[in-house]
Formats: sequence, structure tokens, C-alpha cells
Amino acid sequence: MIEIGENVILEYIEENELKKAKSKAVSVENDELLIAYPVDIVTGRTVILHNDMEVTVEFVGKDEVPYRFTSRIKGKVKDKLQMICLEVPPREKMKRIQRRQYVRTDAVLDVLIQPANTKEFRTLSYNISAGGIAVILAEGQSFQSGESFRLIINLSAEEERTREIETEAVVRRIFDDPKSGKRKMTLEYTAISASDQQFLLQYCIRRQLNKRRKARME
Repeated sequence: MIEIGENVILEYIEENELKKAKSKAVSVENDELLIAYPVDIVTGRTVILHNDMEVTVEFVGKDEVPYRFTSRIKGKVKDKLQMICLEVPPREKMKRIQRRQYVRTDAVLDVLIQPANTKEFRTLSYNISAGGIAVILAEGQSFQSGESFRLIINLSAEEERTREIETEAVVRRIFDDPKSGKRKMTLEYTAISASDQQFLLQYCIRRQLNKRRKARME
């Protein structure tokens, strides 16, 4: 179910703090998953995972659906590269991640929206997740729930390297926000690639963890 080379996210507790790291699947056989040494999503530093440590593993399956399961570290394996060995439960023990479970984070990003029957336009997002995005509409712009668009989301302002996410999306809600006085629209991705969705998941987790760390420092 986990493909070789697939990105995996590890969630674990260290010193009473929730931490997340990313890695790649190297081998899956005999109910064991071998992954490359993971790195912290926020700092980019290699993390040390001790034997018998409990971790939560998230990945995007061959069906391009995200899954989660609980595992433990079985030990280290050294071949051509050093790897970590984790237990893999039966498929029925893996939980499918629902869209509402995606981490959502505030983010002001440049978004190009391409409707089917009207001229494309640029706008800004105000939050995003691996399942959808919320954007601001200009005065006079009007769309219907269920309408489909093509989106190009530019992450260059937030990442060290430019990354554009291209996906089809459907309008879920349009409303007037009394606090900001602006008209807003929420969209759900309907044809996003597994790699782009995994990238957005990591992006949102990283922003949330950075936000928590900054809050603790204040």
C-alpha cells in the first residue's frame, strides 16, 4: 500500500512536545517499513528515534488517498544507507484521513483562478490546507456553489524555492465576512496530484508548528 519512494510524515512526542518529521519509504516487506533517516519538518535537522518509540505514520497510498497508522520503531538498519525500521499493521488497522482532518493554516498566497466561462483573475488566499483553500473575492465577483475552477497556487513567497500547485477545485461556500468586510470563497481540491497534496500537508504542518513555537516564545 505504501510505494517505494513515497513521502511519509512521522508524528511523535519528545520531551512532552508534539514533533513531526518527514522521510521517504525505502522498502516495504514482511510487515516492516524501512525509511530513510527522517528530518524535522521545521528545522530540517536529522532526528533521532529510539527503539520502541511510538510514532504515527501518515502517507498517500497508491489510490492517492492519505492514510494514517500507529507504529513503533523496531530499530536501525544499515545497508547502502542508514534506515529506520517500523512496524506496519494490516491494512484494516490503517485509518483513511478525511478531508476535514487536514491541518488548516492561515496563509496569504497569490492564487490564479481560471473559471471555465469567464476571464481568469488573480486573488489572495487567507488560509489553506491539503484539502482546500479559502480566497478573497473582489467586489462584483459572483460564483455559485458547485462551480468548478482551475487553480494555480504560488508558494514562492513562503518557500525557499518556488513551487506552484496546479489543481482543479470546486466552490463549496461563498459568504460575506462581517469582520473584514470582504467577500470570501472556500474551494475544495478535486484533482490534485498526490505529490502536491503531500507537499501542502507538510507546508501546513510546518507553519502550524512555527506558529506554536513563536507563541511560546512571546
